[in-house]
Amino acid sequence: MRNKLILTYIMGLLLAGCTMKKEVDLLIVNGNVYTVDSLFSKCSAIAVKDGIIVATGSDNELQEQYTSPQTIDLKGAPLYPGFNDTHGHLSLLGESLRKVDLRGAASFEEIVERLQKRYDEEQPAFLAGDGWDQNLWQVPELPTNEELNKRFPNIPVVLSRIDFHAVVANQKAIDALGLKVGDTSIPAGEAIIKNGNFTGLFLESTSDRLVASLPPLSREEMSKSLLAAQAECFKYGLTSSASSGEMHDVIELLDSMATEGSLKLRADVWLGQDPSNFERFKAPYRNGNMRISTIKLFMDGALGSRGALMLEPYTDAPSTKGIKVTTDEAFRTNCKWAYEHGFQVATHAIGDAANRNALRLYSEFLPVGNNLRWRIEHAQMVTDEDLPLFGKYGIVPSIQPTHATSDMLWADERVGCRLKEAYRYKDLLRQLGWAPSGTDYPVEEVNPIYTFFAATARQNLDFIPEGGFQPENALSKEEALRSMTIWAAKASFEESIKGSIEAGKYADFVVLDHDIMTVDAKQIPTTKVLMTIVGGEVVFATTHQK
Repeated sequence: MRNKLILTYIMGLLLAGCTMKKEVDLLIVNGNVYTVDSLFSKCSAIAVKDGIIVATGSDNELQEQYTSPQTIDLKGAPLYPGFNDTHGHLSLLGESLRKVDLRGAASFEEIVERLQKRYDEEQPAFLAGDGWDQNLWQVPELPTNEELNKRFPNIPVVLSRIDFHAVVANQKAIDALGLKVGDTSIPAGEAIIKNGNFTGLFLESTSDRLVASLPPLSREEMSKSLLAAQAECFKYGLTSSASSGEMHDVIELLDSMATEGSLKLRADVWLGQDPSNFERFKAPYRNGNMRISTIKLFMDGALGSRGALMLEPYTDAPSTKGIKVTTDEAFRTNCKWAYEHGFQVATHAIGDAANRNALRLYSEFLPVGNNLRWRIEHAQMVTDEDLPLFGKYGIVPSIQPTHATSDMLWADERVGCRLKEAYRYKDLLRQLGWAPSGTDYPVEEVNPIYTFFAATARQNLDFIPEGGFQPENALSKEEALRSMTIWAAKASFEESIKGSIEAGKYADFVVLDHDIMTVDAKQIPTTKVLMTIVGGEVVFATTHQK
């Protein structure tokens, strides 16, 4: 009898042990969860502890195994891995939020009126704006500064084009910088001159000098602008983002924010061409949510301002082939430094000549079949002859699908029949079998849903053109989602810690009000973020239930 009681007692303990639940920090249930794992499988529930996914499965499975002080019932809403923008500019985004927004202006006259409104409201010591695009105007000609000189003769005015590769500046800003016609410090082609005088339009490095001549943000202002940029990212479901070509002062501030914990966005920060960056960072560096392991280089300018470097002259400007902004010698020097110090290289290349030159210079350093994941940013025009070099040398094509739908209405004027070799995202994806995507914000809007729509439908937000622009280069919905999640993580060697919803990875998620994988295409652009979660913490929500 005594042995029977003991056996019963032991069996009770064993049964109790089997039914004891493990405690986690967060349970997410009743979801339509796309894990984006290797099988592209789905589930309905996720358990999270210490910011890491510990399990995925059905509601019953996880609720039987885990208990949590916080449960989020998604009520059937779709959840995806947190979106990852593989080419953005945090500091530029933050600064753009304080500048005069010139996006969508239908004429230069409208731009001047927006500037006048800001001047009347604030009486600032200078006016800065960005986002103008002459291709939206009835007469799509690059602007001059005549009207700016008349309206604002006593304060500097510097206005960046939407691609940040050109500015129009008034005479006060030009004089403040000390620029003169014939100035040898201005590289050939970077100042537009008419009748022996500046028109006010400047390109590439000279445009950068004019922007830099404006009074800089204080450290406190810069910190606020970066936090505003982070909040903008969270609003649109971004949990990770590259920040391309940052200068040393911005990187130092981001490093401080990472240390104190205010940088919640997972930031892949690329070193800009600032000597202080290369003096400090002799090896890849990580601090909390900030990773530094890439340098940013430029091969050319932008197509819209005819700064993209072409093999043949522009169709609408036969006197120019664009601007080569970095010499081969300087490019090789930077690549050599990166190769020796273990950094990735990410090179801006738009025109077909720029892409050819970058690919071939890369090949001097990259062995065939390597896994160093050096990148070409934009890869906007690539000839059939050069396309296989991506696969041969393991070079990652980093694409921005909304560039195609922003440019498509005028790009043929620039390049004519060569357009068939532009914005060829499916062709680029085939080279390695994967390709990361991004927006290039604030050049384009931050919203990654627009990236998904442009990649799959190849239409702009007015659903033009019917049937899509060069639809043979559209991505499937699965490819587009992978490009914003797991392939984006892979581009920065982080696919083992984020990019899919699997045990052991960061608990980074985005919840939407429509399922972009199944909803009608016309509903995709209006899809809204309900919730953004980073490391198990809700960092943005329009509505959620605990």
